[in-house]
Amino acid sequence: MIKQKSFNPGIKVTIFFIFFSILFFFLGLWQIERGQNKQEVIDLFDSSIKAKPSIFNKDSYKWQRVYTNGSFDESQQILIDNVIYRGRVGFKVFTPLRIQNDARLLLVDRGWIAKGSLREDIPDISIGNSFNELSGLLVQPELGFVLSDDLISELWPKISQTQSLDYLAKAYNNELYPFILVAEPTYKDSLTYMEVIPTNMLPVKHYGYALQWFTMFFVLCGMYIYFGLKNKTYEK
Repeated sequence: MIKQKSFNPGIKVTIFFIFFSILFFFLGLWQIERGQNKQEVIDLFDSSIKAKPSIFNKDSYKWQRVYTNGSFDESQQILIDNVIYRGRVGFKVFTPLRIQNDARLLLVDRGWIAKGSLREDIPDISIGNSFNELSGLLVQPELGFVLSDDLISELWPKISQTQSLDYLAKAYNNELYPFILVAEPTYKDSLTYMEVIPTNMLPVKHYGYALQWFTMFFVLCGMYIYFGLKNKTYEK
């Protein structure tokens, strides 16, 4: 009697292997690509914040440091709800800036302010409507995860559950610029400055996920070979 190994995993096991091996492999490649994209964003952000501010105009772009001037409209401010700063709950304060000879409004992120002891208490965000010169960083917040379509309150100052300009624009009669200007902490009417973070996940985390997917791919390959090899007995 002679025992000899033969490779015969079966059609069902082979189909299972092909599907999941391709899935794991391409998920690994996808995470590597996402990590590279995040690194490009971080590199662009780092170079932008080190550059000297340029005058804000129609050609300005995301992450650019700019300076501009105009008059704030104190009556139409928006409070971004449930913003955490050093363990405390508060608001981000967005104030519209009317640039001279421009019908569009530029929302300015003046910083963070703590909530009152009661939910209905609105903090003092007065600023006046005087002419201002300020500089800062242009950002474009995404919608993020929301649980309701009722995202913005009715009365001014409006309380919003999102920073997305697509939703904030609905609160104004004037068109908004497609950016929010995060005022630099040296600005005289800034509140508590919150550092701008260019991405919510570092590239190294994506590479860690890629390693997990590739590990699963190689484990699956090993299991396919191991269970596909079967002993076959021959008579001599």
